[in-house]
Amino acid sequence: MKTHSLEHRGITTAYYDEGAGSRTPFVLVHGFTGGKLDFENQIPWFSDKRRVLALDQRGHGESSDIGREDAYGIGVQVEDLTSFLDRVGVRRCHLLGHSMGGLVAMRFALDHPEYLASLALMDTSAGALALGSDEERAAFAKVVQDRGCEVMLERQRASVSLPGVQSGIDFLGEAEHWRRIQWKLERMDREAFVGLTKDMSRHELLDDLGCIECPTTVIVGEFDTPFIEPSHAMSRKILNARLVVIPGAAHCPQYENAVAWRTAIDAHLEWSDA
Repeated sequence: MKTHSLEHRGITTAYYDEGAGSRTPFVLVHGFTGGKLDFENQIPWFSDKRRVLALDQRGHGESSDIGREDAYGIGVQVEDLTSFLDRVGVRRCHLLGHSMGGLVAMRFALDHPEYLASLALMDTSAGALALGSDEERAAFAKVVQDRGCEVMLERQRASVSLPGVQSGIDFLGEAEHWRRIQWKLERMDREAFVGLTKDMSRHELLDDLGCIECPTTVIVGEFDTPFIEPSHAMSRKILNARLVVIPGAAHCPQYENAVAWRTAIDAHLEWSDA
């Protein structure tokens, strides 16, 4: 899949841009330590009917590394997304945010509702998650700053024992799964890890979500325990929202139960287009 690049706001954004047609474009925003690569296998499913875009957020993948902790934050990424959409000529879209990308998508929906035909929030939360104590976060941030984001590979390998994760590995194949994880971690700015970890712990958006009016689907994997209750809470707060629990999946249902995930997204897009 061809990678495009765009200069804006003093950074380079790398992105996929596939498909065409008269239907409203579909834009995909990845999570923390992720990248556009997280959606590569799914884009062709949708791009035969509409334009589909997936970008690397700053500090991730092939987009710019800034090298400063203060250059990263949810608000900064929202404005990056706004600028990106303007530059690629997308003034209205279906927007999906995964995990941290869901926080970006929620904030974007609140700040720029005129862009949205619909919203999909996948394995995310409107509130700050318990990411350990301040001391624990600071200690691990120091390790990442000293050794790079690749040190998180050990944590990723330890998560294989969690329900649902192995099915995602089987979807891609063992070697390809770990190749992608390592590729993303090696390219993530270590200062993005530090800055975003701090900033994500400051956001509490749940009470604001009642302002979102566009059709919204909240998606969560059956086994993604930290995000189950937040997903129910978001679906209750957003006026025009549906909740879909993906059976057998954990935090990455687009891999862990691709058929059910595609079915849920197809239903969301058809509902929203109608």
